[in-house]
Amino acid sequence: MADDEEAAYDLSIEIQRNKRVSDATYAKAIAKFGEQGVIDILGINGYYTLLAMTMNATRTPLPVGTPEPLKRFPE
Repeated sequence: MADDEEAAYDLSIEIQRNKRVSDATYAKAIAKFGEQGVIDILGINGYYTLLAMTMNATRTPLPVGTPEPLKRFPE
């Protein structure tokens, strides 16, 4: 991964998994993207989470004819 890709990935993974970001990860992201860039990346993560929760709760189906990408577990 390129340095900027790694910084964005680490920031995204930490905020999704831990609901917070370490000082080291935050500093690395700020160095690569600046404050506005970090805010944008975090905003994209939040928006993705909003969409995923909404689609999961409303059981949004795949488009017709699209195979399921993952095996679904029984509910």
